[in-house]
Amino acid sequence: MPVRTRLTPLAKTIQLVVDRNLSPKARSARVAAFAQDQIDAADAQNRAALGTVPPKTVTVDGRQGALLTSVNPDRGIIIAEWSLVGDVLQWIFATLRARSPIVSGDYLRGHMLFADGVECDPTNPPPAQEYIFLNVVPYARKIEIGVTEKGEPFVIQVENRIYQRTADDARSRFGNVVKIRSTYSSLSSVGATPIGKWASTASARALAARHKRRTNSTEWLTRVPAIVVTLQ
Repeated sequence: MPVRTRLTPLAKTIQLVVDRNLSPKARSARVAAFAQDQIDAADAQNRAALGTVPPKTVTVDGRQGALLTSVNPDRGIIIAEWSLVGDVLQWIFATLRARSPIVSGDYLRGHMLFADGVECDPTNPPPAQEYIFLNVVPYARKIEIGVTEKGEPFVIQVENRIYQRTADDARSRFGNVVKIRSTYSSLSSVGATPIGKWASTASARALAARHKRRTNSTEWLTRVPAIVVTLQ
């Protein structure tokens, strides 16, 4: 009977047929050796892509951390799972900062990460189903587009489309691990952020009026470029 070895997040399931003429101990050893080879190969792939080997958990027949050689030789399942999302998020955060203009440093410091809608530390994110990066300075949208209302360059120091370019690069690099897309998003609670404070000013309300955004003006004024990361 085949023994299954599942490696995630690559979602690869391998059925290994072992010679039934071998003893149960020998069959378990054959399965364990095969699984170890697959795990080592995945570690090497992760190291090449991320520059490091992320933490992983290995479960043998439902027992986390059990020896591979303890697998049931006939109906066993070995599952190896790597925690890759933290490395992806840290790469995105570092890339956003590296591509940020640093005239005042406000934009550089304005990148925030939300895990399932709750602000968190980008360098130590909690488990979540959805992560959103965005920048909370009032001019984040202008930096992304790259021009003012008059059509003049807004920032000359760096290339525009910072969030879009970073999302595209992250998707090319980590698209087999998580889903990554660029979009525009508004914070559900913006009052204490720089963009939230600006949205309550007379100049911001005048801007919304000029653009005929009297309804839901706060949502429009605080809508900024974002990167959304979701688990596969």
